[in-house]
Amino acid sequence: MRLLFMSSLALTLHETAMGVDLADQLVPAGVKSHFVIDAGNEDQLRATRHAYTTVTSALGAGVRETVREVVRGFRPDAIVLCDYTAHWMTHLISYDTDPWFVTEFGVPVIPIDLYDLTSTTREVEILGRTMEVSDRILGMPAHLWPVPGTRPHADPDGPGLPYRADPTVVPLSERSRREVRDSLGVTEDQRLLAVPALPWQHLMQTRAGPGTRALAARVPGLVAGYLEQLPPSTVFLFIGPRFEGFERLPADRVRLAPSYTARRYTDLIGASDGVLSLWMPSFALERAILADVPGMFLTNGHDVPAGDSGPLDQALGGLSPAVRAWLADFPGPVPSFHMWPLRWNRVVAPLLRDNPFTETALRAELFDEREVVAGVESLLYDRDVRDRLGAGRARFRAAADRLPATADVFMTAARRVGLSD
Repeated sequence: MRLLFMSSLALTLHETAMGVDLADQLVPAGVKSHFVIDAGNEDQLRATRHAYTTVTSALGAGVRETVREVVRGFRPDAIVLCDYTAHWMTHLISYDTDPWFVTEFGVPVIPIDLYDLTSTTREVEILGRTMEVSDRILGMPAHLWPVPGTRPHADPDGPGLPYRADPTVVPLSERSRREVRDSLGVTEDQRLLAVPALPWQHLMQTRAGPGTRALAARVPGLVAGYLEQLPPSTVFLFIGPRFEGFERLPADRVRLAPSYTARRYTDLIGASDGVLSLWMPSFALERAILADVPGMFLTNGHDVPAGDSGPLDQALGGLSPAVRAWLADFPGPVPSFHMWPLRWNRVVAPLLRDNPFTETALRAELFDEREVVAGVESLLYDRDVRDRLGAGRARFRAAADRLPATADVFMTAARRVGLSD
């Protein structure tokens, strides 16, 4: 069988990494794969056995002819979308073309679905605009669910097919962990907190609507105020672009990793003592489950009217002076959100229900300063909390390990779309 993987989303490695992992797991089953990827992810493919073709948004609608030429030469039996939502969003917004040109080649399309889109409203925010993800997926008979990332269980009568992703990601050996920490100048008596961010989040400071731009620019400073309250043995590792506001932290305890390979990213997470994510879903927290590192994520579950933080104050049992001042200075209402600085509430919130992922990481409200500071400190220093989260991660990994072999899951998907083994 020959598969063409589509992963043209820029400014993130997550989607391509998932596609490469799936293609790698299918090699022993005799599957040959070719990738169409954003040029920024070329390093990921160079390190694999898979052929690839690079594209950029500068192609515009010309991406269709590029893919057509790949199809003519490679002759795939099916096309796999490394992330259904990202494929739709990227081609519609960045390439200004119909995402479903991929159906014109006469071969089935199999999506990787990160959000169980059959169970949500599919309402998302893109560059400050509310849109609804295409409902084309509702007619697709097979949806691949990488675990972790999605639930390790699905409705047996539904289209979702969970499979164990990233089986090669395991906890670092003590030697490897020490080497990574040495490279960062982190001693054994220090605690390393990884705080990931992505280039697209930094881009939102200039490319999104006013409210989203303000969240992208101002939330880091608020979070930095929380982090500077942690014990002086805490070292902060910022993975990705640097945001203004974090410079208030002690320079001698800050480490920067503005660029990285997929392998280095995984090693940085694995060598940390904890991970703090400002959004969900989070590739860093998925990696943390497999690398056996505790994590925490922040959301804002409240819409705060401009200049009126009273209801939020009551809901959270009292706001700190720093939070009160931050809200008073914010230029407009503050929306609830899961995927900072975007909202994505009606997609991500349902994904967290009935999901054992919630037992692997702490969750806190962004504007509850006491909860966030205490949570991050316990994540790093409290043995009981670390053990409890460790048990949750072990249960999640055990559930993932009980899934059928990935090749078998994929062949089920292939049969559903009309292909033979």
